[in-house]
Amino acid sequence: MSSARVLVVDDNRDMARGIGMLLDEAGHRVGVAHSGKAALALMEQEAFDLVLSDVRMPAMSGMALLEVVHARWPTTRVVLITGYGTIDAAVAAIRTGACDYLTKPFDNGALLGVVQRALEKGSAGDHPDIAAVVGELAFHVSKGELLTGLRSALEVLVSAAGADDGEIFLCEPQTRDPLLCVWTGPHSDALRARTRFELGLGYPGIVAATGDPLCVQGGLAGDPRFLRRPVIDAGLRSVVAIPLPDAQGALGSIQLLSRRADFPVKHVLELLKRAAVPVATAVRAELGASRQLVDTWCSRIDDWGRGAREVLEGLRDSAGAQSGSLALVDPSSGRLSTVVSTGPASLVCSHAESGSWADCQAASGRGFVASQGRREWPALCRQGLPRRLVKPCCLPLVAEGRLQGLAVLDFGREGADSGRLVSLANMAHQIAVWRQGARASGAAEAVTSSAVTPAPAPPELELRCLGPFAIFRRGQLVPSEAFTRSKAITLLKLLALKAGTPLHREVLIEHLWPEVDPRQGANRLHGIIHDLRSVIELDRGKRGPTFVRSQDEVYYLDVHGPISIDLLRFRALASKRPAVARSPEAIAHFEQLVQLYGGDLFEDEPFAEWCEAERAELRDVYVDALATLAGLYVEPQRAEERLSCLRRALRASPFREDLLLSQLDLLAQLGRVGEALAAYEGYQRRLADELDAQPGDEIRARHARLLRA
Repeated sequence: MSSARVLVVDDNRDMARGIGMLLDEAGHRVGVAHSGKAALALMEQEAFDLVLSDVRMPAMSGMALLEVVHARWPTTRVVLITGYGTIDAAVAAIRTGACDYLTKPFDNGALLGVVQRALEKGSAGDHPDIAAVVGELAFHVSKGELLTGLRSALEVLVSAAGADDGEIFLCEPQTRDPLLCVWTGPHSDALRARTRFELGLGYPGIVAATGDPLCVQGGLAGDPRFLRRPVIDAGLRSVVAIPLPDAQGALGSIQLLSRRADFPVKHVLELLKRAAVPVATAVRAELGASRQLVDTWCSRIDDWGRGAREVLEGLRDSAGAQSGSLALVDPSSGRLSTVVSTGPASLVCSHAESGSWADCQAASGRGFVASQGRREWPALCRQGLPRRLVKPCCLPLVAEGRLQGLAVLDFGREGADSGRLVSLANMAHQIAVWRQGARASGAAEAVTSSAVTPAPAPPELELRCLGPFAIFRRGQLVPSEAFTRSKAITLLKLLALKAGTPLHREVLIEHLWPEVDPRQGANRLHGIIHDLRSVIELDRGKRGPTFVRSQDEVYYLDVHGPISIDLLRFRALASKRPAVARSPEAIAHFEQLVQLYGGDLFEDEPFAEWCEAERAELRDVYVDALATLAGLYVEPQRAEERLSCLRRALRASPFREDLLLSQLDLLAQLGRVGEALAAYEGYQRRLADELDAQPGDEIRARHARLLRA
């Protein structure tokens, strides 16, 4: 039997010691805990392949421990030891997530046999348990600082896929350029040789622009689109790249690379498709939280001439920089109007001070973080930035294509890598939005308090069902760890989906715990209702709950209280139709409808059958709204917006030939025949891979016309 790391959990110290000695003699590395709480503390410190736990323990039973381990460490197998050798106990253990069970009394051979079977079940090889891997990386990205979580998740993916290297790109807010944020593997120097790609160029740029994955097995060196010679020179031959999904376009991409020519790209692609959902959810939450932080600073400002320093100090502290400067620009003249600094002197470059923005990458919305020597900086930065700056970070304040200002941060000799740039650029963009709003109110540098409209107070409870499920209490994101039972979140989803319609207790039990005894199910339901209310009910001193209400044996969500649910707003807006089909009001209506759609219903559970019908219905409404909006953007200057609508619609409904025909025609009109051909080839490949079918006659005829063009 091969060696493994095994944790023995039993409140009977003699029993735990005896099992540990037996497993130690068998060649395993053994840890021992005498309670569920102690076991979890050990698992926080080190990884275990297998947990061998007694069922009957005080405070936390083996079944309760199993639920926590299954949720937080899905790749760790659990075997339960029970003194009640009934079929019911064994079935309950297996259904809850145990890979096996052992009945007392048992002999040494039986124990070693169960351990061996459990470890063999966990052997993944080239084809790991996708659900377990995704569960583990979801745990990593949901806790602590974003980049740390992404790096841990990426390491899980590289290990599970048998890849050599992995990387995550995130898109800058203004230019949408993908920036290398997290990487791992032995070829890190080759990966970091190029950290930025323009949208549409290189694998990261292509994936971000199209929203489609890219897979190459063994032929990376022969693909001119790759644009990364150091990576090819390092011997990497295969790659799988997949976008991080978002309703408004890809947030970035995940890429796994391998030296193997036979890298199993199809299986890795399936793994990454599932993994992209929790990663995108974490990124979206982090960017949303950073924008809220900026809103907090800027909502207090009634005079940007005096309040700019408070914004700069907030940005500096959030970034962990030593000092910084914030320069505000008068967009009409392009010259600096206000400069504040937290250090001994201004850090703004001489070109910005003179209003010379020609060839400055900040003017186009591109940030800059120095991670190498001064020789590698952009020429203007090298010439204009003060010599005392060793590793600066320059953040343009751009909103709607207009430069509102510039923030320069000094991180000292430690510097900040490119991974921080996207988050900081996102905050800088939000500052620019507030600054633009202040200027638009009519005051140049002394904006009165009435000019900046404070953000409306957030609702007591907000549920976001379109896209990954998210819960906000008074504007603050509620992490999943706030719930002691994961089923409480599932229950809240069910109640939100029904939008106030009462659900009988038996219906909920059947959904949450199929085939469980009704009495046992009722006890469990009571427990998760208590857990749910303890988290989302803000004023527990009131008589009765505010949101999750019950009457007799039914439960429902009170949607008429201080609650906001995007699903209800989307349905209400979709049920209305503009009075005039082709009018500015119609455009505004469908733009609002499209903006409300944050993604597929409960995107964090892509394989949940219980909401599939509603999910498909809502997706169709969204796609039709995009198609209608594309038809309303008839002016030539709105061609790019029309193209964006068609691309987003095809991402959501990739086999709608009418949408593809419209996209091909528009690209041909714009003279972008190469893009049109690439769109057709992607559709043809998807059709063959997923449906084993070929494009229709009309599509093929359009393709032939493009080839002639």
